Amino acid sequence: MRMSGFFPASRTRGLPDAPVATAVFRQRLRLAFMALLVLVGGAGCAPTTEIARPAGSDVLEEQQWQRIEAEKVYLKRKSHLQDLAWRIRTAGLQLCPEDHIRSVGWVWKDTATLDNKDRKLFSGVYGLKEGIVITHVIFGSPAAYAGLRELDVIRSVNGVAIPSANATEAFVRSLEVLSMPSSNQNLSLGIERDEEQLTLEIVPVKTCSFPVVLIKNDDLNAAADGKAIYITAGMYRFAESDEELMTVIAHEFAHNSEGHIEKRTGNYLLGSIFDIIAAGYGVNTQGTFGNLGGSLYSQDFEREADYVGMYYLANAGVDTAVVNEFWRRMAIEHPDGIREHYNSSHPSTAERWANLKATHEEIEQKLVSEAALLPERK
Repeated sequence: MRMSGFFPASRTRGLPDAPVATAVFRQRLRLAFMALLVLVGGAGCAPTTEIARPAGSDVLEEQQWQRIEAEKVYLKRKSHLQDLAWRIRTAGLQLCPEDHIRSVGWVWKDTATLDNKDRKLFSGVYGLKEGIVITHVIFGSPAAYAGLRELDVIRSVNGVAIPSANATEAFVRSLEVLSMPSSNQNLSLGIERDEEQLTLEIVPVKTCSFPVVLIKNDDLNAAADGKAIYITAGMYRFAESDEELMTVIAHEFAHNSEGHIEKRTGNYLLGSIFDIIAAGYGVNTQGTFGNLGGSLYSQDFEREADYVGMYYLANAGVDTAVVNEFWRRMAIEHPDGIREHYNSSHPSTAERWANLKATHEEIEQKLVSEAALLPERK
């Protein structure tokens, strides 16, 4: 029979009888009193200086200054990555034949996504107007040739108005057809610059489709998901040159263009079939076969991304000799990866260095013989 009470059943089940409960209460009271004595006695270990305290407004003003500067630095780094990625995206078309898109070369921000306080706070970064604001124009891009500038606000695309509030959906939708590689439609862009209304004509160019996203994370890492690539702020700071950043971008581009994410997913699903079969016999494998399938060829995928990534760099005019020193510095930061581990998802950094050196020599020979800068295929 179910009973109602002050505590749920799980709390009252096993509750001791009155004498035992009283003894327990007394013991707990003694422990609490002893803890209080320790805390009071510990007051002698507290700071003894009279710390200078600022006015509350000083803290708030500094907080705002730091947020503004952090946003500026993030935007600067994000724009820098787009400039470097543009070189790879435009020069590597032969390496991403299934992933073309028509691009114009801009970075934008929907300021309606900022709340009212932040919109005012970041007015020196994004301006005061609400809508799609251009935050960067990539050098040498169609947008740059057309005269687009930072802080221009996009008001229409090919005659279709872009609303000021929640503009992202309408803006992205207006570019869908224009972005298709089969399209030959140009872009007529209505913009607001200061208080002036202008129309710019832009001719998009074909590029590899993978956008580059800068993640606010201090880990030393980068990743690809088949559609885009992601680089952490930690990796951005670790790279000592444009060429080293492009090395990271090119490696992740190669993961996407070689279809590694799709292949890993396929291998995982194939392995999961055995998990399902085992479950039919009453055996819980906890996804072991699926995980094994997902890790199949993992090291080979990394080797291939290193190899194809070098060709992305070469086509973009980067001297691939710089890659070797970058990987040596990576090894120093991650010494556990210097030696081979049988269960590692990546080859050792020593092997990767040697493979990249051999690839650099292969590319150099092709440059001398004026052969096509394309990876060797089986």
